[in-house]
Amino acid sequence: MLVDVIPLRRAGEKLSEADFLVRPPLRGHLCSWSYAGGYRAGRPLRVQAVTLTACGRASGTALLPPLHNFRVVCFNGGGLILAGDEEVEVRRRHIDVYRQAWFCKPVFADVFQ
Repeated sequence: MLVDVIPLRRAGEKLSEADFLVRPPLRGHLCSWSYAGGYRAGRPLRVQAVTLTACGRASGTALLPPLHNFRVVCFNGGGLILAGDEEVEVRRRHIDVYRQAWFCKPVFADVFQ
């Protein structure tokens, strides 16, 4: 799905309304997948992930770091908000995990042309 995305957090901290309003959206395709995430109580876990790519395939170059264990927290006529965990490589072989949320607004212009 082609969407405009605005991240709502920076390093896990919620952006102010002023920062949100001046931040330009990134346009790309939402791509989701799942992968094995280990075991809990002897049962295999599946982790859901979503990313934003320019080409529309999850294997394409990501425009934003993927959201892991994401869920839809709000859905209305204006768009939807996805929330999950963002993994950011800060040093070689060291990853910080932050809470992240994306405001996603579908782009319908291409559908009606």
